[in-house]
Amino acid sequence: MTKKHIVVMTTGGTIASKPSESGRSQSGALSGEKLLEQVTLPQGVDVTLEVISLLQKPSNAITLMDVAELYRHGREVLERDDVDGLVITHGTDTLEETAYFLSLTLPKNKPCVMTGSQRAPHQLGTDAFKNICDAIVSATHAPLSQWGCVVVFNESLFSARYARKVNSFQLNGFESPGAGPIGYIDGPRVKLYGAALEETLPVTGWDCPLPRVDLLPAYLDASPALLQACVASGAKAIVIDGLGRGHVPPSWMVPIKELVSAGVPVAIVSGCAQGPVNTSYEFSGSLADLASAGVLTLNDISARKARLALALLLSNSPRDALRGAMERIMS
Repeated sequence: MTKKHIVVMTTGGTIASKPSESGRSQSGALSGEKLLEQVTLPQGVDVTLEVISLLQKPSNAITLMDVAELYRHGREVLERDDVDGLVITHGTDTLEETAYFLSLTLPKNKPCVMTGSQRAPHQLGTDAFKNICDAIVSATHAPLSQWGCVVVFNESLFSARYARKVNSFQLNGFESPGAGPIGYIDGPRVKLYGAALEETLPVTGWDCPLPRVDLLPAYLDASPALLQACVASGAKAIVIDGLGRGHVPPSWMVPIKELVSAGVPVAIVSGCAQGPVNTSYEFSGSLADLASAGVLTLNDISARKARLALALLLSNSPRDALRGAMERIMS
């Protein structure tokens, strides 16, 4: 087998932590070079590793500008003839968002794998080095490129669109509720369950700073003033994390109609871990009511990821073409 050249790009997070004087963990304190010193690959995996320490941050501090910078460096790496795959390490708090952004924007010409850890490298039973090892092995598997950016965690492979952090501390930190994993890693072996079902072309023509899109959860008796407050403070669009099948409190309908009439895009997803939105009910604040008011109804995606897709498309799409553009990447 030909030796593969894999680039490992590090951004900080728990996976790059070291102990602090207080006994806690300093997230992102380790450079990529220091982190990779402790990784041992399975026998038979023949790779040359190149390390790029791009950021050293906890992932709660990652910004859209950071993600855009990660895209730029990632694209440069994937377009190099001498590179066979890219691994990105990242804190778990916002890993699913960065992975989805890169899935929408990076070329699908070579494997791009993201991973992190639930336990810091210095903690008992750390998963840091195992997850990095599995990510590197996955990045050598050329067929994985058809999935775009993917998430490797706990010996499982997840599509970036459906990967979600489901546990705050245990090693099974990520899953894809309702969709399941796309494969697994067993030592030097990568197993994919099938081909990618959709071929979404990368979103192009966007630029930073991206338009601000706010995320607003619906909940029992939530104030309708929250909607106007988002726009008054600078939001260019709103994604609602809706109730059940895609519902909001009845009192939200008046401000929603006002915002849509004023040209502010409003989208809604289901706040449930599984299941699509649906126009199966007819009452004030139902999905049918929202759809008739011009709200974008989105299926099978979390609000955090829908926000990123909407921001990218707002950056380069005319408002009257926004619905069609969202439908294309949501299909």
